[in-house]
Amino acid sequence: MIAGPAGRAARIEAGTEGLPEAMPAEAQRMADRDLEVNRRPEGKGAEPIPGGAGMTARTGFITGTGLYTLPGIVGARPQTLATPYGEVAIELGTLGGRDVVFIPRHGKGHTISPGEINYRGNIWAMRALGVERILATSVSGSLVPAWAPGALVLVDQFLNFTSGRADTFYPTDGKLAHVDVTDPYCRTLREQLTASAANLRIPLASGATYACMNGPRFETRAEVEMVRRLGGHLLGQTNYPECVLARELAICYATVGVVSNLAAGMQSSVTATEVRENLKRCAGAIGDLFAAFVREHPEHGDCACRHALDHAEL
Repeated sequence: MIAGPAGRAARIEAGTEGLPEAMPAEAQRMADRDLEVNRRPEGKGAEPIPGGAGMTARTGFITGTGLYTLPGIVGARPQTLATPYGEVAIELGTLGGRDVVFIPRHGKGHTISPGEINYRGNIWAMRALGVERILATSVSGSLVPAWAPGALVLVDQFLNFTSGRADTFYPTDGKLAHVDVTDPYCRTLREQLTASAANLRIPLASGATYACMNGPRFETRAEVEMVRRLGGHLLGQTNYPECVLARELAICYATVGVVSNLAAGMQSSVTATEVRENLKRCAGAIGDLFAAFVREHPEHGDCACRHALDHAEL
């Protein structure tokens, strides 16, 4: 890697400034070639992705169950991007008059289980394409009766009950970073989403603690009771490690919990059919909220997320 000011300028041009200084050899190779896009587009008419400084998309979206196309996206162009963690299917398009990057984390056909999602590849791809902020959806079961199916809730904290997931980019070439996740979701993004929702008169609750379970099965009554006693409000299966990986690459990240059902024990049973039908009714509001966010907040100033790696090494 080139050291000094010249090296920093090169990294800025390549879209890799802000990534860990020490990368695995394969990761560095990918950065050096500006993450060449495979010329095997997933759909007809797709265009090659311009690299590095040519990218104008600074906002990325990652959605989950029931949202396999970003609501409101215009001119979506599917592509496959090579990363050190495997190939990642993405879409480039326009939302709210701005270029955006979109990833459906379960795949277009909902074929990728929560434990098999390429979380590292997805976040790496976003950062390599110049994305500085990510908005996500987290389909959730609710432990709060007032947050009934169809409710949108900003997540504030998480509890992690997953196992076996690759949940960090570190160590890299002998260096280890310990990022601060006292507040794991970007405060600036949450404030901007709240403002956009208010302008649209879309109800958007806040203050949720999200408990991430392994899945893909739903939870038992006892597990729900455990989460309740620990202070959890929403149950899901995918937001961890996604939010932490974004912090490790100094990307601003926020997620909207989309309530698909009440948690086990609060209703007679939970079915995938119920989840799917409830999510259909939320798609319009989510699309409107995200498009308004991009229009009203096209730029994202400096915030603590951007400095997550400043003092992360011991």
